[in-house]
Amino acid sequence: MPEVRPLDRHRAPALWVVVGGIGVAAIAAAVEGARSAAIVLGVTLLGAGLARITRRGREPEGIAVRSTWWDTVVLWGMAAGILLLQGTPGV
Repeated sequence: MPEVRPLDRHRAPALWVVVGGIGVAAIAAAVEGARSAAIVLGVTLLGAGLARITRRGREPEGIAVRSTWWDTVVLWGMAAGILLLQGTPGV
């Protein structure tokens, strides 16, 4: 069995950035409220979509699931929906 060196591991840093954004949103929800958490989630999704459209192929690892354009449309669509709803009065 070949030895696995630390550089050979699959790290998926983009996935961990998104997970960190979700964690920050959870903390923001507890401290500030739902609107702040929604803004953090929306900005995280916008950043993930930007990373996905600027890095072609199977990168960034962890958020590349489908084709580049479809991943970007889905991420930015979710971000737009969340940011639109958080800014809507009465929601």
